[in-house]
Amino acid sequence: MPSFAATRLVNPPGIEPVLSVDQVWNGLQKKAREPKRFVPAISECRIDKEEGNKMTRIARFGEGTPEMREEITAFDNCIVYFETTSLDEPARPDSDPDFATDPHRTRITNTISYGPSDELFLTFTFAPRMPHIPDDKASGMTPQEINGIVGKGVQQTVDVIREMVRSGEL
Repeated sequence: MPSFAATRLVNPPGIEPVLSVDQVWNGLQKKAREPKRFVPAISECRIDKEEGNKMTRIARFGEGTPEMREEITAFDNCIVYFETTSLDEPARPDSDPDFATDPHRTRITNTISYGPSDELFLTFTFAPRMPHIPDDKASGMTPQEINGIVGKGVQQTVDVIREMVRSGEL
């Protein structure tokens, strides 16, 4: 089970401040540009190129690890796509049939969605693998265990955004 998605409620009962979709979206934009605050595993990051709703960043996940290229595409107030490849690997077209088996590529989404009563949710999706959990380890884990790990990242993002709102950064 190397692919996985985890969702968290953005505004559970009693939480303050209540975040708007614009605040969550602006927070995800900050996360794309300044990921170290949101993803402690990222030790370095620089924006390589930015044009319209697309950005390329170069990131390193821990000291001594190879740099990764992340092609990022954002669609206002809804979804941010990250396609991650090793910087050592040549970029391949999306139509490449070996994408699912290429150990150097991962697609990640950060999605804002609405529940039946207009509650805001944030979902992170990883496919065909989760770069922070080795495939062999993930295969031996229950969905609940993986949800705990992936969901922690979702919750941390919501918490950082909420703190940015409290401090007036957003």
